[in-house]
Amino acid sequence: MTALPRFAALGLLALSVQPAHAAQEPVDPLQPNPALVDPVLMGPVPTMLVPPDPPLPDAVRAMIDAAFASGEDADVEAVVKYARMANPASLGELNALIAYRRSADPLAAPPDPVGELLAAAIASGKDGDVEAVAKLAKETNPEQAAEIDARVLAYRTERQRIRDEAAAAARAKLAAAKIWENWKGEGQIGASLATGNTRSKGLSAGLALARKGIDWNYKVRAQADYQRTNGRTSVERFLAEAEPQYKVSDRGFAYGLVRWEQDRILGYDRRWNVSGGLGYKLIDGKAMSLSVKGGPTWRQTDFVRGDRDSELTGLAGLDFGWQLSPTLRLTQVASTIVGERNTSTSSLTALNAKLTTALSARVAYSAEIDTNPRPGIEKVDTLTRFTLVYGF
Repeated sequence: MTALPRFAALGLLALSVQPAHAAQEPVDPLQPNPALVDPVLMGPVPTMLVPPDPPLPDAVRAMIDAAFASGEDADVEAVVKYARMANPASLGELNALIAYRRSADPLAAPPDPVGELLAAAIASGKDGDVEAVAKLAKETNPEQAAEIDARVLAYRTERQRIRDEAAAAARAKLAAAKIWENWKGEGQIGASLATGNTRSKGLSAGLALARKGIDWNYKVRAQADYQRTNGRTSVERFLAEAEPQYKVSDRGFAYGLVRWEQDRILGYDRRWNVSGGLGYKLIDGKAMSLSVKGGPTWRQTDFVRGDRDSELTGLAGLDFGWQLSPTLRLTQVASTIVGERNTSTSSLTALNAKLTTALSARVAYSAEIDTNPRPGIEKVDTLTRFTLVYGF
């Protein structure tokens, strides 16, 4: 019997018991077979397996309450630390008490001067300041390097997202603009008057316009200079030009140029230059820019004496700009047209000093050089201008 499973043994025990209604006279209660009794089932059920934790002493509870009431983080941490060490058997009640007190009166975050300094730099939105503060913070707090790098990376990502959105919006605005929209420019004017041994008076005026598009850029310029000295005309120079540029790449471009000039002092009534070619931006930064261009040019000159000269030439030019300071800018525009009989060079150097947001003072030096001028004409003709410039 001992080899049978327990439940089979119990089943045989149940079959051996007679129903109560079938008995004819009382009988003694059936006693269990000792061989069939399960010691686990017949044994008493325990009422307590693990003794309860000892209660947390009232003195320790009072010290914890007092530490939380003080509001001092250091006091709370010290009392909790030593309470756990001194009462290892009461950790359950101790942890429950601390959790309850912290939920009712949470501890203030520990001071983080490095994090606050980095947060202030990020709030400024100045990339240079953020990078400088992050670099010094990692050098002085190497244990926080990973956290600092993560915050700086998040800042860079957000800044790049803002720049990309701004660029996309500007591009969409340019794409929708009409040809007569989005023009920017400047006008300049200057005058001179001299009396005494030399009597002279002069006037200088100019206009420059520019438009930047997605694929096309446009530049238009006009300049007039007139001066009389001792009753004779000493300066009589007029110029107008237009130059469209098509973007071939981020730095490369194709250009077209139409220029009209008149300078009776140099001996010609009209001079036309029509050119087309390629250009490249060697430097393309906010503080400094430099571009060069070159291509074939057709030139026609109508001289004061009535004759005309036409020839196919070549043009080489450069455009340079340098922002010396927030208020001071130096520019240089020069071009040389090389022909079989004559080579002419035009150069304009200007220094702008910003007076207000829109108003600037400018001193400009221009030179016109012809290698083979008409008889009686100097090869080099220069002019210095002092003008006020208004930007719009």
